[in-house]
Amino acid sequence: MVEAIDSFIHKATTEFKSPNMNINGVLVTDKNGLILASEDVKHDCSGPIALLSDMASTLFERPAVVCLENGDQKVIIREAGKTVFTIYTDATRR
Repeated sequence: MVEAIDSFIHKATTEFKSPNMNINGVLVTDKNGLILASEDVKHDCSGPIALLSDMASTLFERPAVVCLENGDQKVIIREAGKTVFTIYTDATRR
C-alpha cells in the first residue's frame, strides 16, 4: 500500500500541471497524524493537519476541505476515509 501512495504522490507532484497552481509538496497522514507518506514537505505538522481535518469534519458533520492561505502559499487539507491528504501549493493570483 505504501508503494501505491508513494507512486500517487510522485505522479501528482511531477505530472500535474495547471496554469494557476504549482504543487510544492504532498503529505499523507492517518487520522491520528501518523505520516504515511510525504514529498517535499519541509516541516512536520502532521498532527495539527489531522486535527484541523477532524475539527472541520465535526463542524460540518461530514468530511470537509480545509484551505489555509497566507501571502504566497496555500495548504489544502482533505480527509478521505481514515486518511488525510494535504497539498502545498503556491497561492493563486488572479
